[in-house]
Amino acid sequence: MKSAILSFMLVPVCFANSNSAFVSHNNHAYGTCIGRALLATPDDRDAVACFGRLGDKMYVIKKDEVKGTAASGYEFGILQAGRPKWIPCYERRSGPTQGGGAELEHEPNWRTIFGEDGVVGGRDAFADAIASLPFSAPLGAPTGIQGAEPPSEEAVSALWTLFGGSDGGLSIVEAVTALRAAAATHNTDMSDDKFTYKSFAAALIGTSE
Repeated sequence: MKSAILSFMLVPVCFANSNSAFVSHNNHAYGTCIGRALLATPDDRDAVACFGRLGDKMYVIKKDEVKGTAASGYEFGILQAGRPKWIPCYERRSGPTQGGGAELEHEPNWRTIFGEDGVVGGRDAFADAIASLPFSAPLGAPTGIQGAEPPSEEAVSALWTLFGGSDGGLSIVEAVTALRAAAATHNTDMSDDKFTYKSFAAALIGTSE
């Protein structure tokens, strides 16, 4: 009985960030927090680590949603931010730059995971590709969460599922289909065209449950 009680007392407990969809990492030397050890789900650090690698500073609006301003009549088909703000759910799209400029073609950051052939062979290759992407702190993430280190194994598994991965590998077409379905489910406006950090974090943990 004493042994059981002692073991329970040695399990560290962590508390969720008030702005968080997840239980935060416990960085003490005692080990991983009980929520992570028992539930084996991604947390905020994982969501930041993933979004900071996959997110974009640019999002091209659907052509049928592009609108001109009343004052100038210029169309604004491309949204831009100083830090990663979106994960677009398209493989490639072009749109007019601000101020009535020329068309600009955009490929989302996640497209580089697939290489020139448009296919990733399996989960391990997917994990290596994610880890190799540069990290940039995303907009909309909880303050104080660091994501420079690669995401955890459980986060990569959840991300693989979120992208539509299977034992047979994953193609870009399959990824776009899976991402659109998840975006429509987790965006408050039911948009299937992009993720923000909030909707991506919700999708990531929802996929892992």
